[in-house]
Amino acid sequence: IVLNSIEATMQTEGFLKQSQQLAAELQTQQRELQQTNEQLEQKAQQLAERNVEVERKNQEIEQARRALEEKAAELALTSKYKSEFLANMSHELRTPLNSILILGQQLGDNPDGNLSPKQVEFARTIHGAGTDLLNLISDILDLSKIESGTVTVEAEEIFFSNLLDAVARPFRHEADSKQLGFEVTLDNTLGRSLTTDSKRLQQVLKNLLSNAFKFTASGGVSMKVARAESGWSQQHPVLNQAASVVAFEVSDSGIGIPVEKQKIIFEAFQQADASTSRKFGGTGLGLAISRELASLLGGEIQLRSTPGVGSTFTLYLPVQYAGSTVTSRAGGGLPAAQAPSSATLLPERTIEVIPDDRADL
Repeated sequence: IVLNSIEATMQTEGFLKQSQQLAAELQTQQRELQQTNEQLEQKAQQLAERNVEVERKNQEIEQARRALEEKAAELALTSKYKSEFLANMSHELRTPLNSILILGQQLGDNPDGNLSPKQVEFARTIHGAGTDLLNLISDILDLSKIESGTVTVEAEEIFFSNLLDAVARPFRHEADSKQLGFEVTLDNTLGRSLTTDSKRLQQVLKNLLSNAFKFTASGGVSMKVARAESGWSQQHPVLNQAASVVAFEVSDSGIGIPVEKQKIIFEAFQQADASTSRKFGGTGLGLAISRELASLLGGEIQLRSTPGVGSTFTLYLPVQYAGSTVTSRAGGGLPAAQAPSSATLLPERTIEVIPDDRADL
């Protein structure tokens, strides 16, 4: 009995110690659980605060989005009014200008022989100034129509031989008069034709050639047409997908363009030399129009130039027209459905050499 009692007492003491240990562990776990609960509460509070902050951010983003939509609508409306104004004013200005040009030309010709040489010179000066103003108005209208989205591409098959003959013919006389070399070469590996808008392509090429002759006093100008495997922007969406690309390379031995000016000359009304004492005149619209037309045809224009050595403008186009990459760089371009009807009602001007197209030095 005594031994059993001692054994039972020892077991009871063991159980008591175990119970005490379990109680201590339980208290420890309760404290840890309490700490965990406190941390969870803190995180829940932080999460609630973050939710409130996110909600506030969302509201700010929504307000900013609405503000941007309002600004975009205002810009679109402003662009529409600007395009309507330019189209209407261009039309209204061209009518009296045509009369001035006709009368000035008739006076300059002096068919009756009753004008003095000085008066004939004045008449020719009036005719030349009117022609320059008419070209400027036409350029502004072209740029306005591109920005408003009213310019459409009429793709057709064009034979390279016919294209080069039409583009180069007006410059043969200028090359002879300035005693400059003028060479046009066509890569034999190219096919016979390409598919694009003939009028827009000729306008771009004539702009580039006009620049080359304008800024070249000695040496020569050349235009090479060849197949291109690279040279355009790496991320270009159309040229990278085109099965074949053609490069129209117009090179000159003229004054060249400084590196820091080679980007801004493609912006409207921008020139490398904007001072009043510049040697070469013009408004700087030709290259802006050429860049937009190149994008409209699914291509782009690249420039390489060294001051005092010369410049090379390269127009890259897909051999088969596949779509446009043109975007409104003025920030207010309208889709064709919203474009002002007055611009579309005006007659298209004939393709002509634009006298001012590149930045001036």
